[in-house]
Amino acid sequence: WFKPVIMEGMAQYQRYTCIRFVERTDERDFIRIFNGNGCWSIIGRNGGMQNLSLGQGCNYVGLVVHELGHAIGLFHEHQRSDRNNYITVYKDNVIPDQLHNFVLTDPNSEIIFSRYDYNSIMHYGSYAFSKRPNKLPTMVAKNGQRLYEPYEKPGFDQFDVYMIRKLYQC
Repeated sequence: WFKPVIMEGMAQYQRYTCIRFVERTDERDFIRIFNGNGCWSIIGRNGGMQNLSLGQGCNYVGLVVHELGHAIGLFHEHQRSDRNNYITVYKDNVIPDQLHNFVLTDPNSEIIFSRYDYNSIMHYGSYAFSKRPNKLPTMVAKNGQRLYEPYEKPGFDQFDVYMIRKLYQC
């Protein structure tokens, strides 16, 4: 499978934040990384076994860092309650069963630590879940900046690190 890529993704957390991943022995709460259908994770620590899927096409460090971000409680940057000030979302271009990836976060349940981060590892690219990839954008930055997919990014940017350190008080 792709253990070296997973280990590099975890190493970024350990290099830049206070988060540490350890191989499970008998811990009650743990993340189960498995070769499933797609790249996805439950958001936040829920107790017990927490599934994180890294299936076919997920063997990129940026995607591993992104999914581990969900596992530690991070939401998508492009779902922030203030995102409409920074990007335009074209819901008609989104594959219908993927619209949940574009729903705004409840402003009463989110914590915003920094400016809107177009380059966040938690931000999708312009054609994410498009009905016609590379033809119909699903979101566009209002400042004209290109939006990269997590797999195109090497990992965290400085604002991701800042946010995690603030969230985990480290």
